[in-house]
Amino acid sequence: MTVCVVGVGNALRGDDAVGLEVARLLDGTLPAGVRLVECEGEPVSLLSSWENCDTAIVVDATESGREPGTVRRLAAHDGPLPPELQRASTHLLGVAEAVELARALGRLPGRTIVYGIEGAAFDTGAPLSEAVQAAAAEVAASIRRELSEGPG
Repeated sequence: MTVCVVGVGNALRGDDAVGLEVARLLDGTLPAGVRLVECEGEPVSLLSSWENCDTAIVVDATESGREPGTVRRLAAHDGPLPPELQRASTHLLGVAEAVELARALGRLPGRTIVYGIEGAAFDTGAPLSEAVQAAAAEVAASIRRELSEGPG
């Protein structure tokens, strides 16, 4: 089984960098053969990031009105992502839209997990907020655990 983990974000936009932070926390700690990708461009590039992967785990910031640092783990392969995640991105096209585009094109990996971490501040030049930094560590640990235990 081919697995990739993709951290999505913009390093210059505060909490929007959380997917990149999770990828950096995972660097060097994942089982052999797991592809780790940092996606700083538009999330539509996810389609090439997870090409030839059976399983994709994607991490991105969300802005849906929940408490900052809230983590949502969603099985995108089971059906569309919740409506509140549509357009909940600082990108032109969000992860939810990229997932649905991949589904429509038949390019969604058979198992696609999306971790959304609710952000607090997306200002240019802002650091990760404390709640989001803590959530990044939590998600990185969850992904490590999930990949070492296998799908369940």
